[in-house]
Amino acid sequence: MKTQALVFTAVNTYECLEVNIADPGSDDILVRTLWTAVSPGTERWTLRGKHIGTRFPCVPGYHRIGVVEAAGAKVTSHKVGDIVYGSSNKILPPVVNMFGAHIAHTVSAPQDYTILGHGEMAPALAEQIVFTILVAVGNRGVNALAVRPRQKILHLGAGIVSLSAAQIAALRGTYSALVDTDPEQVAFVQRQFPEFLTVNGNDPDLERKLRDFAPGGFDILQDTVGVPAAIDRLVRLVRQQGTLLLQAQYFDAEHRAIDLDQIKIKELTVKTTCGTTEDDNAEVRHLIQRGWLKVTPYITHRFKKDQILSAYKLLDQNQEHNLGMVIDWR
Repeated sequence: MKTQALVFTAVNTYECLEVNIADPGSDDILVRTLWTAVSPGTERWTLRGKHIGTRFPCVPGYHRIGVVEAAGAKVTSHKVGDIVYGSSNKILPPVVNMFGAHIAHTVSAPQDYTILGHGEMAPALAEQIVFTILVAVGNRGVNALAVRPRQKILHLGAGIVSLSAAQIAALRGTYSALVDTDPEQVAFVQRQFPEFLTVNGNDPDLERKLRDFAPGGFDILQDTVGVPAAIDRLVRLVRQQGTLLLQAQYFDAEHRAIDLDQIKIKELTVKTTCGTTEDDNAEVRHLIQRGWLKVTPYITHRFKKDQILSAYKLLDQNQEHNLGMVIDWR
């Protein structure tokens, strides 16, 4: 069967195209897309052709909420009308999934889709839940760190992963400071999340402000940017035997070396995470649904499905401030 999709056809090239997916079988579900969201880091790296495993032409993205339109005769776990989360698809060559969210329909085994409910989901909730995976990356970092009350965390980067980690850690009694070199993003976060200290990385008074916030040094430095010079500078502000959490993309082999000697001298513990688990995803959905984790403030742009190329032009050219972008496919 045929369906519409956003396709990266080559490096830095994107189009809306009709693509072929397998006809649903007795073991499959057919899911119609309701909402998707752009993951700015992963999708920009994919568009540039630098994400591990990237092949063209491909359908990008991994944030997707849909509704089950048909279920095969052998499917017992899902039924028509279920609201689900997932992007797995039996897409046919030459197009491939990378990771396949921005498409009107998918055909897949049901186990690749998490049931969120049945019938309808309120749009205000859906546009938060659709960011589950990216938010859960922050949650996975906090869980890996086993944060404790009164700890002070320095977040390098003030994007969705850092903001989610800061919010989730704060629920456990921590204090956060965020550093970003984009003045518009700094101003945006200062407006939306005044409870955190957010400082421009180019501020000549940066280190004094951070030392005033954490006189004894930060317990944790979370990197979500992957810029070695910035990591090296901020490692100096971490206390002896603190922790460095690496959660950025480190695809640029020419420029990814960090100063291991100062990390050794400080006896830092270095931790990494990759992706999320369903437990992480379930935990953040719970926090969102209870109102304890705020995702709506991340959203700077909302598009209808026929405006999706505008979203990717914004991602590609970055000519105006953007953070969370939601696509309404209804």
